[in-house]
Amino acid sequence: MTKLRVQKTAKKNIHIHNDISNTAHYLKTRIEEKEATGDRHGIALDITACLVMLAFTFESRLNFIGEQKVADFKERRWFDKKVEIVLKALRLEPDFSVRPYSSIKELKNFRDTIAHGKPDTIEVDETVDFEPGKNYDDFDLRGEWEAFLTVDFVRQCSDDIDQIWSEWIAAAEIELHQTLTYGEYSISLIEKPTVFGG
Repeated sequence: MTKLRVQKTAKKNIHIHNDISNTAHYLKTRIEEKEATGDRHGIALDITACLVMLAFTFESRLNFIGEQKVADFKERRWFDKKVEIVLKALRLEPDFSVRPYSSIKELKNFRDTIAHGKPDTIEVDETVDFEPGKNYDDFDLRGEWEAFLTVDFVRQCSDDIDQIWSEWIAAAEIELHQTLTYGEYSISLIEKPTVFGG
């Protein structure tokens, strides 16, 4: 048996924003398929998961650009501060009151509501006119955040964060292939072969 002594070197560049974005895309496709076939079973749950993944996609892309273009970038910094720092580095001054940038705040607020899961108690005490035989069962147990659980909002957020991403990588002068996960691996012979066992 011949044994070789080699030097192995490897480098991995893992860009998680792609994996998160792929998850969001998968969920969005599933939601749109359900919508097209009229299948509403569990669609609100799929939308919830998709919106959270879209929020994570945006922030992971923000962190990627920050790592590439901002010296001493801190990904754990407050979200709004990171956005401000990255936009300054890219020399962009977007209008946050209109799309696509207005979607960031809505998406982030939705994500925070889901992530922090704070209980809420709403009390109703009002005087109303009552007519016998009329249905007064209008007590709505939905949370305010559930208003965002629409296919249209998923599409809006997906389109908007993709538009922002395209703008950012262009402003950062980063080629699309540089945003992908990739690696290098090499083996170099450092000793001549030694034969063992005859």
